[in-house]
Formats: sequence, structure tokens, C-alpha cells
Amino acid sequence: MPEPNDKLIVALVECSRCGNPFMIKKGQNKSGELICDNCIKLEQRKKQLADSVIESQKNLENSIKGYKSSLRVAKSQQIKQLYFDKLKKTSTVLNNSVELLKKIEETNDEKYIEQYKKLFEKMKKEYAENK
Repeated sequence: MPEPNDKLIVALVECSRCGNPFMIKKGQNKSGELICDNCIKLEQRKKQLADSVIESQKNLENSIKGYKSSLRVAKSQQIKQLYFDKLKKTSTVLNNSVELLKKIEETNDEKYIEQYKKLFEKMKKEYAENK
């Protein structure tokens, strides 16, 4: 147990990114950006998400190219419509993916990360089914 004279002295400061208050030790370097633990964790989650997304987006782009080439060589109208629908659906998912990534970058809002995770899981599932 610390002695009464060994009090921890902390200061309440504002996070440079989100504006929420958090505690730092008094005398800790206050120059530059002061970033709270929540913002640090958010940045880590965003980086992990972005890294995993790049590969999935490449797979979607490749499947779009495959659908386009299959659409060109298809003989019957019914098969052409099937490939066209797959192409349209995959393109929509890819567009939503890009839009959500932009929102995540611009706002730092956790709800967009959760939305993207759901979209990403849906994309992976649908891509696995279509293979």
C-alpha cells in the first residue's frame, strides 16, 4: 500500500482525435497529439480490417471479370441473364465495400466497422458459394 505522500497525480486531458477526456500522469509529455486508448484500438481494428479486405476485393474483381467473359460467350438468353445478375450483385457488393471503407476512414465511427464486418462476412460466404 502506498504511503499517503506517494499519491498518484493524474491530469484529465482531451483526446486529439475523438475529443473524449482521458487521464494521463501529471508531467507526462503533453506535446503533440494525445490519443486515448479507444482511438488507438480503433486504428488497430481499422488496419486489420483494411488488410483483410484488400484480398477479398481482388477476388471480387476477378470474379467480375470471369462473369463478364462468361457473359460474352454465353449462347442462350437465360444463361446470359444468370451471368448478368451475378455480375450486378457482385458489383453492388464491391461498391458497398468501397463506400463503407471510405466512411470508416472519414468518420472513425465504430458502427461503420461493424457494418463492414457484416458485409465482409456476407461477401466471403457468397464468394465461397459461387466458386
